[in-house]
Amino acid sequence: MTEARFVRVDSVPMPEEVKAEVLESFDGASLRLLRFGPAGSRGTCLLVPGWTEPSEKYGEVALDLIDRGFSVVAYDPRGQGLSQRVSDSDGRGRIDDFAKHIGDLKAVVDYLDADRLVLLGHSMGGLTVLSYLAEGGRGDCAVLSAPATQIFPSVAQRVGVRALASAMQRFGMGDLPLSREGGQAMEFDGNRLTSDPERHGILRDLLLADESLALPRTNPTWVGAVHKQQQRLKTTDYLSRIMVPTVIVSLPDDKIVDGGNHAEIAKRCSSHVTVESIPGAMHEVLMEVDAYRDQFWDIFDQHTANYLPPLSTEST
Repeated sequence: MTEARFVRVDSVPMPEEVKAEVLESFDGASLRLLRFGPAGSRGTCLLVPGWTEPSEKYGEVALDLIDRGFSVVAYDPRGQGLSQRVSDSDGRGRIDDFAKHIGDLKAVVDYLDADRLVLLGHSMGGLTVLSYLAEGGRGDCAVLSAPATQIFPSVAQRVGVRALASAMQRFGMGDLPLSREGGQAMEFDGNRLTSDPERHGILRDLLLADESLALPRTNPTWVGAVHKQQQRLKTTDYLSRIMVPTVIVSLPDDKIVDGGNHAEIAKRCSSHVTVESIPGAMHEVLMEVDAYRDQFWDIFDQHTANYLPPLSTEST
């Protein structure tokens, strides 16, 4: 384990104490971890960001978790942030198989070796956590924020993107970008992520502060890998292996992820997966206005109280 750097920006909420480390994953790929704040007495919460996101974006979320008594760790999934990126001589940062994401999460969990562990995954990070648990992953409980179990609520949009990506892969264009540079991070108007302009600006300010955090662009290879993993979720036997109590925080008005699919996921693993909804919230509920964030934290608090109560409660 070696020390690494992180990006601090005045406009981005962040604990005073942040430590960055680099972990070597199962295939030698480098993963950057951030440890936010002091050690907590209640256990460890491991944050798994969504696609393109650097861990610094979750500084305010870390503060909320610290207030709840948790030690907080986040890591940059490979291909983004300051973890392993694609280069001409090294393709380990390329997401051509979702097993890379699952293997990376396993490597981080094994490294932390926490006795009391909450997994908190957003969007693509939520798909990673769900898949990891389906493959025997461990934890005391998990909370998934708008997990990307199915992209786009529109059938036509899903079919169109997959058809385009498949055609481009067949013609050897699997690494050509499908998304615009910077995604929806740079302009608040028209974004489909959050209705909160200040929290929307968190990622923009980080990107402007350090070009090393530049967002990866979606490409056909990535789309193919994600779609294949989403199809695996439709296999009942796959999800039935989940033994960790998991709550999906679903957003019926989400324009990025199909919230309607979350109920189907829970039905395939009804013994360990439940769904709670927050109507009105956009895709990044943790970056939303307080009215929606408060509802998320109510769900989080209830779930963790059920399966990972404070130690003082357990001892009485």
